[in-house]
Amino acid sequence: MSIDIKCYPDGMYGENTYLITDDATGFKAIIDPGYYGVDVKMDIQNNAYLKYVLLTHGHDDHFLAAQEYLDEYSSVKFAVPEKDIPVINIQRNPCPEPTVLLKEGDVITLGETELRVIETPGHTGGGICFATDKEIFTGDTLFRLSVGRTDLPTGDWFTLLHSINDKLYSLDENMIVYPGHGAPTTIGYEKRANPFV
Repeated sequence: MSIDIKCYPDGMYGENTYLITDDATGFKAIIDPGYYGVDVKMDIQNNAYLKYVLLTHGHDDHFLAAQEYLDEYSSVKFAVPEKDIPVINIQRNPCPEPTVLLKEGDVITLGETELRVIETPGHTGGGICFATDKEIFTGDTLFRLSVGRTDLPTGDWFTLLHSINDKLYSLDENMIVYPGHGAPTTIGYEKRANPFV
């Protein structure tokens, strides 16, 4: 089970949109659809390959382009964290209606790849991460040498620290972290060097 990962840090707020591809089948998913452009369309190649558009949390910089994906790829499933619906509903920009609501323990199957849903509230009340055996997409929970802000609606500092310390830092130290903003890192490096946790 292996995946190819492409990152497009081109959103309005420097948000990372990820295109992941299951190597065995070519099936694809978008994580945090803040950006959509010709480069992404060319990398998707075939409408039938894109199976999911996935959201880590309800801030609109992470879903600004969601409707464009849903319009272009009519059979795609749009999956969002169930507990972040209240946050999604108060954003300045409208979010499309989800087709799947995600919670702790859910698994997104993408060919031979499985993405496990881990609830990591703190940046928002219902934020989630998507994890394989080797990678984790952390949205705005954990960044390289930083963490998500908690001064926006439903954010909470102590809840964020709990999510990072008890859930993310319990993962394999070699796991690669793909954050919602900025460069990749690893769980082990953040445990040793992140000054906020």
